[in-house]
Amino acid sequence: MKNRLYCLMSTLLLAVVAGCATVDYQPYEGNNNLYHGDGGTKLTVNGVDFWANGAPPRKYTVVGIVTSEIGSGVGDESMIRSAVASKIKEQGGNAAIELSSSEKLAGVLKLSPSLYSAANTKRMRFAVVRYVE
Repeated sequence: MKNRLYCLMSTLLLAVVAGCATVDYQPYEGNNNLYHGDGGTKLTVNGVDFWANGAPPRKYTVVGIVTSEIGSGVGDESMIRSAVASKIKEQGGNAAIELSSSEKLAGVLKLSPSLYSAANTKRMRFAVVRYVE
């Protein structure tokens, strides 16, 4: 009974940690901040365009950089994109260009005397962009 309770509590803790995406925004300042991309893959989340494998095929400026982390697992990238979309709208941006995506080992959870589980962290970085008409 004690092992089941320990397993349940560990699983709930992992689920809570995995469900909390942190979002760090840093404003970007620079000269010649007008770009025009050649296109790429686009996914729209909550009205914000997320570009990967390229950049928007239109004029845009970079307004900041966003880094977001969450416990890795099923749906981690969609939770990150949803949290990042809110921050992008807050900063007056229209889209994000994925700069990097990585996963690292955060630790190991002991679920029972003979069962362990790895806890990983997913990190993604995006350039926050504003379209220029």
